[in-house]
This record gives sequence, structure tokens and C-alpha cells, in this order.
Amino acid sequence: MSQHIMLFLKPLGLLFTALILSSCSFMAIAADSNEAVHFKTGTSSEQYVATTANYDVNNYVFYAKKDQHLKVTLDTKSTKLWVALLNSKLENIADLSPFSADLNHNGEYILPYDGKYTIRIGQYRAFARRGESSHYTLTIAID
Repeated sequence: MSQHIMLFLKPLGLLFTALILSSCSFMAIAADSNEAVHFKTGTSSEQYVATTANYDVNNYVFYAKKDQHLKVTLDTKSTKLWVALLNSKLENIADLSPFSADLNHNGEYILPYDGKYTIRIGQYRAFARRGESSHYTLTIAID
């Protein structure tokens, strides 16, 4: 009887090994980058030139106060990119794309809380799946 159990467990072991290896290869493909946003003395904006490829996500982390105005400008020829804002207190991710309903009439997002925020930039899934990449210049301004 133990021989029958061993024959059954061997394929499960192979399946488990295949799942682990496939998840590890996905993690190697999707490499997030994290950039701490620092403004030069006397300025309220900063620019970053970057590329995102495949499922990579670029994160720009900063601290701000409630009611400050955040303006994010993404200069790119690509139509493959999404831009979002995260904060641990936000119920929903804020959409920072140019025509988002989350922005005011000046194209700014009014920050609702004091604390740490993250701007995330990545490619839409259909383009990421094809292994495409997108270049951009990101301007972050906080008043």
C-alpha cells in the first residue's frame, strides 16, 4: 500500500516543484523600482527620466501634508502607461492620468491626508504581456 501512495505523491511533488519554479521566474520578470522623491532646496518639483518594461512598476515615494496640491506630468509618446497614487488611508487608488475625474480643473490632485504617498507607473497588461517597454519623463510638483 505504501508503494501506491508513493506513486501518487511523486507527481504531486513534480507539480509543486513546477509551480515554485514558474512563480520564481515571474518574480524575476517583474522587478519593481523604488525612488525616494526629494526636491532640491527652494524648489517644489522634480523630474525623473525612466523606462518601464514588461510587468515592471516604477514607484516614486514621497511625504506630504493634507490639502497640498500634487501635479503629475508624464511626458511620453507611449499610450501604454498608467499612473496611480497610493496611500495607506486611501480607500481607492487615485488615477493620475491626464483626464481623470480624480483631478481638479487644474489637473491637480488634492492630497487628503498627511503622510507617505507612492506614485506608481506601469504598463497596461496587454502591452506588458508582449514584453514591450515605454520611456517617459515624470514631473512631480507639490504646492
